Amino acid sequence: MRYFLLHLLFTVITLTTKPDEIDSLINILPLTTDKYDKATILNDLCLKLVYSDPDSSLVFGKMALAIGKSSNDDLIKGKSFNRIGIVYDVKNIWDSALIYYDSALYFSIRAADSVTIASAYNNIGLVYWNKSLYDKAIDNFFNSLKLFEKLGKKKGVANTYNNIGLILMEQGRDSAALFYQTSGLRIREEIGDENGINDSRLNIALLYWSTKQYDSSALNYRRVIPFYLQTNNHYALGTAYHGLAQVFEVKREWDSALFYFDKAVVNHLEVGNNYKAASSLLNKSFIYNEMGDRNNELKILLRAGELVKDKSTERVRSKILFQLALLYHDLGHYKKSSEIFLEFKTIRDSMYDVDRDEKIEQIKVQYETEKKEKALLEQKAENERLEKEKALAEVRVNNRNIWIITISGAGLIVILLMLYLSQRTKRKVQAEKDAAIIQERENGMKAIFDAQEEERKRIAKDLHDGLGQQISAIKLFFQGLTRGITDLNPELKTGINKINNMITDAGTDVRTISHQMMPRALTELGLAEALEDMIDKSFSNSGILCKFEQYKMEERLPQHIEIGLYRIAQELLNNIIKHSGAVKVEVQLMRIESHCILIVQDDGRGISSNQNSEGIGMMNISNRLRTINGELNVESGSDHGTTATIRIVLE
Repeated sequence: MRYFLLHLLFTVITLTTKPDEIDSLINILPLTTDKYDKATILNDLCLKLVYSDPDSSLVFGKMALAIGKSSNDDLIKGKSFNRIGIVYDVKNIWDSALIYYDSALYFSIRAADSVTIASAYNNIGLVYWNKSLYDKAIDNFFNSLKLFEKLGKKKGVANTYNNIGLILMEQGRDSAALFYQTSGLRIREEIGDENGINDSRLNIALLYWSTKQYDSSALNYRRVIPFYLQTNNHYALGTAYHGLAQVFEVKREWDSALFYFDKAVVNHLEVGNNYKAASSLLNKSFIYNEMGDRNNELKILLRAGELVKDKSTERVRSKILFQLALLYHDLGHYKKSSEIFLEFKTIRDSMYDVDRDEKIEQIKVQYETEKKEKALLEQKAENERLEKEKALAEVRVNNRNIWIITISGAGLIVILLMLYLSQRTKRKVQAEKDAAIIQERENGMKAIFDAQEEERKRIAKDLHDGLGQQISAIKLFFQGLTRGITDLNPELKTGINKINNMITDAGTDVRTISHQMMPRALTELGLAEALEDMIDKSFSNSGILCKFEQYKMEERLPQHIEIGLYRIAQELLNNIIKHSGAVKVEVQLMRIESHCILIVQDDGRGISSNQNSEGIGMMNISNRLRTINGELNVESGSDHGTTATIRIVLE
């Protein structure tokens, strides 16, 4: 055994970027006698190698599982089944992965291991996502999310946000997907999870590709590749190279696309993921088809077909066979084309049968799981009954002693209770005073903003109905007065026209100021239309491209929230125009359950920490947010601009 471990150590050192860490774990393994410590080390090695050397990872996971089985320890078995499931997941052997994840869930429930239960739910959701069973995936993700939130495990919460975002992206709900992805990224940045940060950026790159923002997609792929090269994460590298190749494929930059598809294939094969390697080769064959290079197209398709010959890869194999049948037909090999098309049809029909059998098997697994859970609950109830009977017997035996202790301690308890109540009353009174002061300040601030808005309305109305009408009347009177003068004295025409233009400009300025102080679109049409109108007017002559999106904003918000969000957006956009040097700006307004979210993102030079916290504009925004129950998060950097996210809780 020790010789085997030393041999495996040599293999691991050549495959990972942290040999000292692996070396340390393997060196202490033969010296460890406690079964829990030994299983923990083996499972850690399994997880650390899963993305660089899944075959060695599987060996360590099964060694840990053997310890759990030999000692009949549910805790060890639950953790080991979960880790082995990840190995099969990375290899795209989803049926095997699901079996191990279900086993992990069963044994971790028996062991009351909440962390592994949450992780297993999350991993099961990923398998269902890969199988395109989105409803089942979402159910498992939210089961995982509830447990991670209850346990306070921020890393688990971020992972689940990330996975929910992937489902929403595939359903075409891009705004909601971006919200979950950025929420997960924010948590990972908060806890310093460098692996998670890069995984979030990888998924955001995929989201940008899905929404045809190809330059942003390529930028994010390029940001994560150096990290995955450093950590030797072949699984993620394969995904990143494949995504970058797809960007170049869309742009019809064939040489770059072929180059990155080749790199994707190499990394997929490093982790034994023939399914994804064949998918990258299939994409590569499409490029040769576009280039009219039939020889290379045939060579690539045949190579891809050699990689996928088992049941778990039938989906991609059916696509490869279909392309081969078309290619042979184009080349005039009709018999060969017919044979391959028949094989394609056979696989396609069997896939329908497999899908049906999978649904039956899922019902069977669900039934068995529910039966096991019922047995566990009955056993738990029986144990609780026995414990209650035992406790009752002990109470009867020690009843006299309890009464003696109770009587002697009653006086002390009363004194302590009185002191406690006194202190609690004082704290309660002080808390009420503090709350009243805070509420009074917020009410005062709200009253100030309300008064400002009312004054804006009054001034806007006076300007529009008063001064604006007077200027219009002056213009008409002046035009009537000077109508005959220019005929008698043509030399005065230039001056009269200049005065007439000045009167017109003054009227236009008055109307503009009136609309800026209280836009009609905000009061008559609502926040979304008012923001769109403001963006059109603000950026029309700025040279900045601004894109506005809204989601579920058909229903009007309370007036004070609409006004507050409009003024906040006005402040942010004015700052972008004046100070950011941005070329592109994106504004998103969405309503998700009980929240309204406003996101303003630019690609400018970013803002410093002093500007972020001490500027007058940011103070105005913070004060307004307090009056409408909102919060602000600003992310800024010189290399990726500024993103301001405002979240309002709707009552």
